[in-house]
Amino acid sequence: MLVTTTENLPEHLKIKSMFSMIEITHKIQISPKGLIKGFLERKRNEHQEAYDKLVESAPSEAHAIIGVKHCTTTHTFPEGTFLFITYIGTPVVLEERNVQQ
Repeated sequence: MLVTTTENLPEHLKIKSMFSMIEITHKIQISPKGLIKGFLERKRNEHQEAYDKLVESAPSEAHAIIGVKHCTTTHTFPEGTFLFITYIGTPVVLEERNVQQ
């Protein structure tokens, strides 16, 4: 799936149809996780998980998500400090454009 922060597409593509905007928020613990949890999650890429969650939330017919924006915030709770990543974008169906040469 093509994911882009701009609404501009490559010259050979055009938007055939659009879906409603999608939004996801993903929580990542940024405070120390403790020995066992830290060991079990040492190879985990939580930022990639957030991105994958965005892609998975798009309708299956969509070829791309355009105009993707993101914002972050942190908050401290008794169980730790967390980073919240929010992604917003518009899923679209693309088709090839006849480009004259």
